Amino acid sequence: NSKISVYPNKTIVYLSSLLLGFFLPFVILQLRFAFDTKIHTKEDLIQKIGNDIPIIGEIPYIKSDEIKSISLSESRNPLAESIRMIIANLNFILFDKINKKNNIILVTSSVKGEGKTVISVNVASLLSSKYKKILLIGADLRNPQIHKFLDVNKNTKGLSDYIYKDDTDWKNLIIKKNNLDILLSGSIPPNPTELISSLKFKNFIDTVSKTYDFVIIDSAPCLLVSDTFEISKFVDTTLYVVRSNFSDSNFFSISSIASFASL
Repeated sequence: NSKISVYPNKTIVYLSSLLLGFFLPFVILQLRFAFDTKIHTKEDLIQKIGNDIPIIGEIPYIKSDEIKSISLSESRNPLAESIRMIIANLNFILFDKINKKNNIILVTSSVKGEGKTVISVNVASLLSSKYKKILLIGADLRNPQIHKFLDVNKNTKGLSDYIYKDDTDWKNLIIKKNNLDILLSGSIPPNPTELISSLKFKNFIDTVSKTYDFVIIDSAPCLLVSDTFEISKFVDTTLYVVRSNFSDSNFFSISSIASFASL
């Protein structure tokens, strides 16, 4: 009978389509997971760094219109509450039985865009509601961001101007924000690493350590340049910021990152 189809076999086609529809999504997902190297959860991070480096807080997803806001003492949004938890846990990290003044805190990350400046600005702001003298230093001399939170010009004089100009007093470069003192990065120099590693910068850190209750340093991402490793010699502890669905887990296979745990 010419009306009977010989090829293709409908039964085989239907069965093949059914099996392909079931298994193809699983194959695609497995390939996606196999090549996915991002940090997604707290557990992913613990798996990479182990339990020797404490995780002192988690920040929820922040809407774009809230990123440039500064948390104040009366703030009760999720960001402010998360920062308060970080500060509470920092008290345990900085605690010293011999009453040594552990008050220099470095904030950094692996690469640009992980949120280190958001953390440093808000930690400094909320600390200023509890302590009388808090200083926030913009030490990212290559790509400064703190000025965006203050709505001031990017090239406002700051740290770099103080270091390379002998006639400049850092106290005259301080910007007041409520109870918080802020020293911006200043003019972008051609030799930021040399400025950060200078004796004048070391003496400056020693001075502000004795002057302020806490000093928060917002530095450059540590995998891109060596500036942060120079600054790490002068600090008491480091806040290392990791962003979910953004930070690459391969970053934490580099032994130099783990060295921050000993600070």
